[in-house]
Amino acid sequence: MKQYHTSILINASVDTVWNELVNFKDYPAWNPIVGKLEGAMEVGSKISTYIVPLKNTYSPVLTSYKVNHEMVWKGMQVANFLLAAEHYYRLKEISENQVELLHGEYFTGVFSYFLSDKLMKKMHNAFKQHNILLKQRIENSK
Repeated sequence: MKQYHTSILINASVDTVWNELVNFKDYPAWNPIVGKLEGAMEVGSKISTYIVPLKNTYSPVLTSYKVNHEMVWKGMQVANFLLAAEHYYRLKEISENQVELLHGEYFTGVFSYFLSDKLMKKMHNAFKQHNILLKQRIENSK
């Protein structure tokens, strides 16, 4: 299994961070990675996400949606045993006006072992950039 994890402290309430995180229609305005993210936020529902650098649309299934706490989706290529990815956002309230965003991805399946370190580092850096842009968007809108 390959994986990467990121975190960042955001100076805002958990409600504010969550509301911006799930404001999918505005993602293209601030997020150079995600060109589109839409779908019903109900566990078991498929969502649609267009990833700009990969020039591809994916349709993962929402596996967890806990308001102000966690959003997780899992997608696969052909079949779970070949390649699957579980993408997560988790919020940890540090204080009334500070939240830690935990953001990462796990890859499983036979093909996950062939994901290059270079690609993993590139994706890890993209997630870190996503976090920084989200933090700036939230903190600069106060």
